[in-house]
Amino acid sequence: ATYYRQKKMKAIIFLSVLLLRASAASASASVGGSFKPAFVTTPLPSPRIKSSARSSSIDADTNEPDLEKFNNVIYATDDTVHMLRSELKARLLNAADDYAAMRAKTDELVLRAKEFEEQTNSEAYTTEQRLVPRLLGKIVRKISRRKRKKKSEEKTLSQSQGILASDSFKQMKLDVGVTGNKVIELAEQLSLLNPNPNPTLGFKGYGGVSAEDNMLNGQWKLRFTTAADASFAASKERGVAITSQVIDAEKGTFTNVVDFEKGKLRGFRVVVNGKPLSNTDIQLAFKSVKLLRESRFPMLFGEISIRLPSRLIRWLSVRNRPEDERNAPYLSLKYLDEDLRIHTTDSDNWFVQSRIS
Repeated sequence: ATYYRQKKMKAIIFLSVLLLRASAASASASVGGSFKPAFVTTPLPSPRIKSSARSSSIDADTNEPDLEKFNNVIYATDDTVHMLRSELKARLLNAADDYAAMRAKTDELVLRAKEFEEQTNSEAYTTEQRLVPRLLGKIVRKISRRKRKKKSEEKTLSQSQGILASDSFKQMKLDVGVTGNKVIELAEQLSLLNPNPNPTLGFKGYGGVSAEDNMLNGQWKLRFTTAADASFAASKERGVAITSQVIDAEKGTFTNVVDFEKGKLRGFRVVVNGKPLSNTDIQLAFKSVKLLRESRFPMLFGEISIRLPSRLIRWLSVRNRPEDERNAPYLSLKYLDEDLRIHTTDSDNWFVQSRIS
């Protein structure tokens, strides 16, 4: 019985396998003899076809290139430089004003300290105590006047050379501190964006250009400097000093103008001749000094002009310089536009000036 049962089970399994094969063969014959899965994936569109379709739509909308946008791209660099130049100019002038305000406060404190010291000294001494110093002072002045008269005839050129060649005659530099160094740093940055690379063209006919076309012409106000001889601290006797410069490109002269707020000396003018050496450098030769004084006889003593021996001054001021340096004072223009000028001197001093309209 067990044997027949096993035979029966094998027959059932065999028949079920045959039925499965027959059903599979009939299904393949109904779809053309090739087997396909139940799910079908649709092919992706070709990238080339898609890009060509996009390009055709763009070409249809824009038949010609936008020349205005193209030109804007070209000139964007100039606009950026102009914006950067304007920003640096504004920062430079603000820094110069901050330095001037700080210097004015310092001068005011120094002036107050001197006044307080004088007041304290005057209160400390009585009239009797001041009598002896006055008498001694008169005696000393008489003796010194006699000695000066004897030595006046013995003065020589070597003594004059020693005075003119000393450090007091040379253009000394100020200690401008952190605020002043910020001005110098901004001036150096702005010099890299100089819109006028040939500022001396036309100065005294240099380069065959008319003097009327030279941008140095006009009156300039001093906004910042590191030169000690161009800086005048406020004092009780003369008040505040106002410094400017007038340039005549046709005559080739620089006139330094200094006016005092009060005092017998109203101011003075220093005339300097200029000679172009290159597209940026101008040689300087001091010509004359004019003193403006308060006088009862202004026609006679109101103005006193003194001619300067420029050759002697030039020789004495440069005789100790190295041989590779120029043998005369000069300035080097770093920046020049319609309303701002920056230059340095042979003494490595900086000057920042704005045009007076």
